[in-house]
Parts: sequence; C-alpha cells; structure tokens
Amino acid sequence: MKFIHAADLHLDTPFVSINNFSNSLQEELKKSTYTAADKVFDTAIEAEVDFVILAGDTFDNTERTLSAQTYLRDQFSRLASHNIRVYMVYGNHDYYRNDFSVIGFPDNVTVFNDDISTAQLKTKDGQTVGITGFSYYQNHISDDMVAKYPSRGSFDYQIGILHAGIGDQNYAPFTVNELLTKGYDYWALGHIHKREVLHQNPMVVYSGDTQGRNQNELGTKGFYLVSAKNGITQSEFVPSSVYVWEDSRIAAIKGDTMNDLFTKITDVLDSYRQSSEKFLVTLTINDAQNLNEEVVKALDRGEVLEHFSKNNFNAILYKIYSKYNRDAKLVEIDQKYWDESESSIFNLDDIKDLDSRLFGEQVIRDHINDPAFISHIKELTKNTINKKYIGD
Repeated sequence: MKFIHAADLHLDTPFVSINNFSNSLQEELKKSTYTAADKVFDTAIEAEVDFVILAGDTFDNTERTLSAQTYLRDQFSRLASHNIRVYMVYGNHDYYRNDFSVIGFPDNVTVFNDDISTAQLKTKDGQTVGITGFSYYQNHISDDMVAKYPSRGSFDYQIGILHAGIGDQNYAPFTVNELLTKGYDYWALGHIHKREVLHQNPMVVYSGDTQGRNQNELGTKGFYLVSAKNGITQSEFVPSSVYVWEDSRIAAIKGDTMNDLFTKITDVLDSYRQSSEKFLVTLTINDAQNLNEEVVKALDRGEVLEHFSKNNFNAILYKIYSKYNRDAKLVEIDQKYWDESESSIFNLDDIKDLDSRLFGEQVIRDHINDPAFISHIKELTKNTINKKYIGD
C-alpha cells in the first residue's frame, strides 16, 4: 500500500512585498502554491499510490476562488482516471461549510465534515484501511477533538487525519500520548508549516506546507510518500517548493563603503549558485551603526534592494534589514529604562482597544495574539531607538 500525506497547500496565497520584482517573477510566485500542488498530484500518479491525504488548509481562505476550486476538481479527476482516491479535511483557513464547494468534486474524493467519521477502502495489495478525521466548522476549535476519535477498528491499517497544534488551545489541542492511545498506524497531521516527525512507531507526522509562504517559513517544503507493508511503515520526503526562503546575515564594519556592502551581499547571493533550487533571501546587516550616513540613506530608500533585483542570481534578495546596536557601555542603562516602560507600552489590552473595528479582523487578532509577533515588534522598536540615537 502506498499513499501521499500532504497538508497546507494554501492555494491562492497572496504573496506580499514583491512589488520590486519583475512582473514575470511576481506571477511565478503567485502561481507557486499551484506548482507545488502539481508536484503532489504528479507524484501520486507516478508512484501509483492508492490514495492521497490532504490534511487541511488546502485553500488559503474560506472565501476560496473559483480558479482554485476548478484546479482541484481537474486534479482530482486526473487521480480518478488512475484509480487514486482522495481523503481531505478542511482546516482553520478553509473551514467547512455545507455550501463550501461551488464546484463539486468527483466521486473519488471524500471530504470529511465537522463530525468525526471513518472512511474505508481496500488497497491494490488487498489491505483494508480505515481513515478517520473531521473538518473545522469555524476558525478556532478549543475542544479536545482527539478524545472523540474512535479507538482502532478492525482494519489492517488505520490512519488518523488531524489539523491541529500540540497544546494550542485555538486549534484542536492534543498531545502525542493522546494520539498513541488510539492505536492507529499513522497520524497525518496538518497546520504547522514545518515538517516534523513527532513519533516513529506508530508514525505521527507533520508534513508541513508544500510551498513556503513568507520569510518565516524557511527551508525546503514538500510532502511525504508513505508505504506500508507487513506492518512496517516507511516514509520518503518529497520536495515541492518552487522557491525556498532563506535567512542570511552579514556584518558591517567601520569604514565599509557602498562597494564593500555590494561585495558582501553579492557573496551571499553567489553562495547559492551551485544549488538546483531557487531561493528568496532575507538579509540582515548586523552592526549597521558602522555604516556611513549616505549608505544608510540608500538602504532606507530601498535603492540597494532595487539594485540587486536587476542581477541574475539563483537567489533573489527579498528584504534587507539593518540591525543597529548601541555602545556596550550604554546597554545596561538602556535596559533599565526599557524594562521600566516595556510592560506599559506593549500592553495587549491597550493595543486591542486602539481600534475595535481593526481588532475585529481575524488576521489582526491572530497576529496580536501571537507571542512571536509581539516579540518581533519589540525588536523592531529597539532597533529604531538604537538607530535614532547612534552617536549619542
């Protein structure tokens, strides 16, 4: 038996901050989630799998586009012509509604609704397989949904599909031990955009997303091709990302000119030349206080980024961040005043009260409630202060 475990295709992801790229590159990025999805379905046919599992957030938004629905219908029809079934759940981004699909899917597709249920099939090698899952019915689910999953049935092989976060109270919280008590052979997880094997036997696996969507989703993305024979499960990671997001750093030293800066950035981009993959690089310039005023102005105006957008590298410079540091003798004094003001300045209740209509937007709430986002804002604030008082 063979199957594919993929998740978080996020078709129609709106890539941001790409206006300085060429029109052709912008189009390629916007199509990248589809190109990555092509790899999933092409691999299913080439490997002659029995079925494909899509573990949530296939669409980027519950207001899915007609083109995304048409694309999936056509791909599912391709799979049907090769006797490949599809089992999919909807996640927090594309949560389930009774009228969700304007365009219906072919008969080889099983979409789990908001009630936990088990589908059955017989594979080419004669194994009976049970697949258990549910779709989100709203953006957030705080219930322990795993507690409602049935224990292992009388199948040769049983799979659980779950779009959730470990201990995350907003997204069907669970623990690995809780999954293991069900006795399943494989847990196909979605939601976390980073592939991770949480347990080996039985396998509990996040496949990650198939195409990185922003600068925080680093590294090669893809899905798993899974085989099960004689009670042994084996998995192979299959890369699918069109562009790989990378994070690189250089250091500015006293006396660095624009030419020096160009040389350092060129060396970074050139280091990716031998790879067959294409990269989007976010570059941080450490100790930017060492740069002279004219170089800093060129960075702030986006001229350096614009310059490298016209160069033919295997890696594309996506953003440049300048990190300014204070004199070491001032750090202790600065930290004292920062600690005194931090709790009042970054009070979440005050931020939420600034504009209740703005906080009504889901994306705003998600960001404000994300500790990593608040930490990022604090770092940006420190950096701005350090830049302003260079030389004081």
